[in-house]
Amino acid sequence: MTDVRDLIDFDTPHNYADLLERTSTARDSAHCTLCGLESEPLPPMRLTLIKYRQAGSDKGASRLYCEVHLAQWRDDASASRRPGRRAAEPPEQKICPTCFMQMPLTGGCNTCD
Repeated sequence: MTDVRDLIDFDTPHNYADLLERTSTARDSAHCTLCGLESEPLPPMRLTLIKYRQAGSDKGASRLYCEVHLAQWRDDASASRRPGRRAAEPPEQKICPTCFMQMPLTGGCNTCD
């Protein structure tokens, strides 16, 4: 059995029913990842799969989106001009000018103070 993540690019929407057909897999229904298991299952034709990069996995991770959540994903992606997850910028790390140790984010040097 072929993993659908092997067939697609990262951060690109793909129709779930088409991917299942390409892997010769049959499913009657599935849940939107964001709606959760308590939601009503949807037919694969109404779901979109997107593969994201994931640390420690060459294949990445995938999520299924219903039409509502896919529209939100597209709005979010067009607002930032890049698809997929957006990570927060890491805080700037400062070095103490006296002891040359990395200072905590609070700003005071634990060694010198």
